[in-house]
Amino acid sequence: MDVLKAALVLLAGCGLDVGAAQPWVPIGEVTGRLAAETSPPPRAAPPAPATVRVVTWNLDEENDPGTAALAAAIAADPDLAAADVFLFQEEEAYPSEGRSRAAVLAELLGVGYAYVPARPKADGTHGLAIMSRYPIESAMRMDLPATNGQPRIAIAADIALGARVLHVIDLHLETYLNAEERLAQLRPAVLDVLPEVVIAGDFNMGFLQWITTAAPIVSASAAYDQSPAVESYMGALGYDDTSATSGVTSHAFGEEAKLDAVFAHGLDIAFGGVDRVGPSDHWPLWFDVHLP
Repeated sequence: MDVLKAALVLLAGCGLDVGAAQPWVPIGEVTGRLAAETSPPPRAAPPAPATVRVVTWNLDEENDPGTAALAAAIAADPDLAAADVFLFQEEEAYPSEGRSRAAVLAELLGVGYAYVPARPKADGTHGLAIMSRYPIESAMRMDLPATNGQPRIAIAADIALGARVLHVIDLHLETYLNAEERLAQLRPAVLDVLPEVVIAGDFNMGFLQWITTAAPIVSASAAYDQSPAVESYMGALGYDDTSATSGVTSHAFGEEAKLDAVFAHGLDIAFGGVDRVGPSDHWPLWFDVHLP
């Protein structure tokens, strides 16, 4: 709680400059290089389910683990293969490859998708994707406040489940942030608490204190763990910490950390687990949303 209090004091009183908050914008309003790419599910949606399985996964496309390998990891894991909705981070697209990686992955999984670029990268783009066996509707994007790094976004959508909808928000926060900056970047996407919503993605929490973007202090001390600040802040807004018991979710450079998380409001959710599969430097998290 001391970490949270310190972060909130900084947010409220010391003039932390993270840029102006931006509104949610329909993805169709963004044109040009950062225009979204969408496609409906290739088959008619199944009957409205009593339980919806959701997976959140940072695909590590920056290091190009291979779209086919990612799809194969999902297909080979019964927990993941049963998923209805996927919230992906670090999806990418390059014209030289002919089709976006999101299009290829969605085809291999047999789902529809919305790929929303956050920023240009080389001759292509880097961003987030929502994929689903059910129609994806009312997709929106939000440019998160600029901090010490590259542009970041959150995307939101309604998953149409017959007469019901499941509202989801997928996000990926900057790496090079200390706790107070992380909360400031997160805040606009989560501040307006909807009656029913799932928020998941790569929050990039860790045992780090950044001096500059190239100079972190790495420590096993709880004083440097950013996850309590994020979890306490989300709890103060009224969100349930769905992934509280997840344990570590990523592995890179010989270190494991809890970087990814799931929060929810107004929903009956059972956390499934973190499946240690696939070629990414993150592991996929899955959970079930029980609908009345």
